[in-house]
Amino acid sequence: MSRHITAISFVRVCVLSFLGLASSSGFAEEIAAITDDHLELRFSQAEVVAQVEVIDIHRDVDSALSEEGVTAISGYVYSAVPSEVWKGPIGGEITFRLGLESCDIKLEKGENYLIFANLDSYGRLHLRSCEAVVAESDAGAILAQLNKFIKQG
Repeated sequence: MSRHITAISFVRVCVLSFLGLASSSGFAEEIAAITDDHLELRFSQAEVVAQVEVIDIHRDVDSALSEEGVTAISGYVYSAVPSEVWKGPIGGEITFRLGLESCDIKLEKGENYLIFANLDSYGRLHLRSCEAVVAESDAGAILAQLNKFIKQG
């Protein structure tokens, strides 16, 4: 059940939501459809969708840009343990990269996140953007939508 949302509909829903008029104007269904469509797209494009706890963090050093006395960090490599997996073959522990070119957020050790990961050209898991990771404290609505989406098939 995929709905096509036009750019005009999207802008209208965003403006009405901002003004607090979306529910009174009958656009609540449109907001839900946009959110569902966005989640469906994120899910279909990801090779791994999982809720994980970060257990270790390593710097991803860019040797080409580093000089004596100066270390250039291009991102972080995270070791994590999945607590729930919705998509992808995941074992007991996974490693994924989040590059600073894609997102300037550093994840925290011991925290839980929902991730939408892809494989890079070397077959390693990486997150393409800040949208590919959601802190558990902010993921309640997405987790509920994800579970609903999975049940619907």
